[in-house]
Amino acid sequence: MKVHFKRVGVIGVGLIGSSFSLALKKLGIADEIWGYSNSGCSAQKALTMGIIDRISNQIKDIAINCELIFIAIPVLSIPDVLKEISEYVDEKTIVTDGGSTKHFVRQCHKYFKYKNFVGGHPIAGTEKSGPEAGFAELFNNSACIVTPIEETDKNKLEIIINIWKLIGMKVYLMSPEEHDKIMANISHMPHVIAYSLVDAVKDKYFDGMGITKLAGGGFRDFTRIAKSDERMWTDIFLANRDFLLLAIEDFQESLTNIKTYIEQKNASKIKEFLIKTKKVLID
Repeated sequence: MKVHFKRVGVIGVGLIGSSFSLALKKLGIADEIWGYSNSGCSAQKALTMGIIDRISNQIKDIAINCELIFIAIPVLSIPDVLKEISEYVDEKTIVTDGGSTKHFVRQCHKYFKYKNFVGGHPIAGTEKSGPEAGFAELFNNSACIVTPIEETDKNKLEIIINIWKLIGMKVYLMSPEEHDKIMANISHMPHVIAYSLVDAVKDKYFDGMGITKLAGGGFRDFTRIAKSDERMWTDIFLANRDFLLLAIEDFQESLTNIKTYIEQKNASKIKEFLIKTKKVLID
């Protein structure tokens, strides 16, 4: 299926929105890309850098004029934006998002008379933020989860799937609930752990120097994501609260197990624990 749009609207021109825009430009999928951001500075920077072709000062303008709309803003803000968009789009407009939680999909789908909305989540990113962090290859060879529900328009769904495949992603379909449960464990929980580890050592010093200055590659690699945008991750933690709390409980149980083995000086149990977990990653 050939995919091409005269105008694409990107709401939110941070890392994900800017990378999406650059990927479309690289593939020639859009003749023109309009961008909207609550931060006029970010929108102007995206325009100056050639990430977008035009700044839209109102979401309404994007909803009326663009054939494809991609929403890349903090997840707790997405439902309100979808509701506003739904008042202006016509039956041909396709609306999708890059939100890390999908708790809002079923409710927000009801806003659209023409079944315009298809939920999506490109699982890609870095700890950096802002339009200057975007690059066209961000999504290459990564997974993208698309979350259709029973009422999703099949043609619009197929187009969204094809867009992500053209950009270079491996697409998986699942329900919004399945998505949020899985992401709580493999995406949101790692951020909880990274932030918590940094918090646990932040007040530890050696010779007047914070011990993180002595950290090697393991600590730096593990905690890199703790440099991520705090507003975005506050929203994600709260939006996926129920599943994330369950994931935290599972992690606490695992942490208690290894703590017990160490307290007991039980070398065989420690080794068994390490082999079992390593095998998950190798397999």
